[in-house]
Amino acid sequence: MNSENQNNVYGAFELKKIYKKNYFIGVVAAIIFHLVVIALYIIIKPEGQNEQDNETKIRILKYAELGPPPSIIRNEQPTEKINAPKPNFGKLVAAKKGEAVSEFEVPKESGALTDVKVEPPKVEVKKEVVDKTFYVAVDMMPEPSGGIEAIQKKIIYPPNARSDKVEGKVIIKAFIDESGSVRRAEVIKGIGSGCDEAAIAAVMSSRFRPGRMNGKVVKVQMTISLVFRL
Repeated sequence: MNSENQNNVYGAFELKKIYKKNYFIGVVAAIIFHLVVIALYIIIKPEGQNEQDNETKIRILKYAELGPPPSIIRNEQPTEKINAPKPNFGKLVAAKKGEAVSEFEVPKESGALTDVKVEPPKVEVKKEVVDKTFYVAVDMMPEPSGGIEAIQKKIIYPPNARSDKVEGKVIIKAFIDESGSVRRAEVIKGIGSGCDEAAIAAVMSSRFRPGRMNGKVVKVQMTISLVFRL
């Protein structure tokens, strides 16, 4: 069977004949369908939507049409104006010949000048601040005149300690003022038998070069070790 007979059997030529007609009919039907749908949408469109479309309009206001901004302060109370009386300075009197400055005429209703009280200015007396602090660490610690050996030589060995053969080291804390004098002394570590008192007496009778901090003499506390040995 050749190709022409096969086309005749399956109707290929007939389909080609009616293809253009069917295509045209389909296009026209689709256009009509869409037009009908659009028409129905316009007819059945809700009324509220038309009002919203009309209300939704943008209006551009000018700066001059804008009112004042709302107040951020709640319950704002209007302020009352207080009318204070104007002071009466009297009348201005013209200056006479030979006078450099004009004068004011004192009104009669004003009080006498004797009623005016003039208080003397208060003078503040600044009290000198005295530093009672004894520093522990300074730039330059105090040094005894002649060194520790000078204090060591001032120790008088107590008789009881000598007879009991008491030996050891006594540590004294000395409080030295700005002039290099020892204000007071305390025993930090002692050995007893009168050696503690002898060490305090030797420190109290000594002079020191005062300590310094930031270039100024200051009060300093320092520890001194003294040895008791027979």
